[in-house]
Amino acid sequence: MKIVFVDGFKIRNTLDDDFGNYQESGYKISSFYLKPYIPEGEFWVDHIFKDEVDFLIKLKDFEAPQAKNYSEEREIMKKTFCLPGPIPNFVQKKESAENGLNIIYVDGKIVRQYLDPEFIFGGHEFVYSYVPKNEIWIDTKTDPAEIKYIIIHEAKERELMSAGMPYDPAHDIATATDKAARRADGIGAYPGDENYLWYGLTNEEIIKQYVVSRM
Repeated sequence: MKIVFVDGFKIRNTLDDDFGNYQESGYKISSFYLKPYIPEGEFWVDHIFKDEVDFLIKLKDFEAPQAKNYSEEREIMKKTFCLPGPIPNFVQKKESAENGLNIIYVDGKIVRQYLDPEFIFGGHEFVYSYVPKNEIWIDTKTDPAEIKYIIIHEAKERELMSAGMPYDPAHDIATATDKAARRADGIGAYPGDENYLWYGLTNEEIIKQYVVSRM
């Protein structure tokens, strides 16, 4: 499998707001993350996570056939990959936000190594049990220009889940909310939008807009 480092921020602004720190092509109908725009045989990694690529490859290849659902799979993943303590200090900055929330900027690499391999960009206590109440954690690896939208996403998702909504619909609504904010600020434009940047380009030409380097 070819490893391709891509500009994830650009992907989230112009194609797929739900692109994570790594993805591979998805054609399995039952998959919860179909990424048919990724060429078959390629493994795309957001270039800001380049120093974690070996770890991410292990996660990609991980299987837990004994798991009955994704929650069980994640717990098995934690037991398989997380290092034993003591956990190094990973909090880098704190600030207050609206509605009594605190924004905690963390070293996401340490969080992934010691607490949860699946921690990506940001999170709150209704998705990540180790996050204290009324906190939103933000990975400091995130491009500073994208942090605003991660906070918008996590705050909306947390608001809905605190009112009893399950994660999946809350995540969908939060994704639409932060996508709308990207559009409103002029950095987001997606296929179908009047101001979409790459009308008329072939798939190969569009993919070139995202590739940073290949391994």
